[in-house]
Amino acid sequence: MDQYLSTYLHDTKDDWNYITPVDFYKRYFGKKNYLLIDLRDKESYDKGHIQGAKNIFWLNILDEPLPKDKKIFLICYVGHTSSQVLVLLKLLGYDVTAIKYGYGISPVKGVPVAGWMDYGFPVTPRRRTTRRQKKVKLLDQK
Repeated sequence: MDQYLSTYLHDTKDDWNYITPVDFYKRYFGKKNYLLIDLRDKESYDKGHIQGAKNIFWLNILDEPLPKDKKIFLICYVGHTSSQVLVLLKLLGYDVTAIKYGYGISPVKGVPVAGWMDYGFPVTPRRRTTRRQKKVKLLDQK
């Protein structure tokens, strides 16, 4: 088992099996040679999803038959769920890539999608406050 996991880690590509939304759109959108799985709940999927995406809620991913002969892309709210499912499917032998940052929307109402630096928290070396940081601070003050 340790050798299997070690091989998995060493075989991970430089892009960590992620693709940006822009690269996915340019290289794959509208083509038929892949399966796109939307891992969000049905209600979120029904509110809006990428054309051609199949909705499989992340907890049900092992209940659905998935193709081993086709590239699989995963998308979720912000990318965290896709990252977890990506590792699971990779270990099971699927050719899978996650769309980085997902739809870019928080699954929790009122919680902005922002990281450490967006809040202006300290890093070394410290950078100037960006427009996005200012916007996040304004949202937090409401």
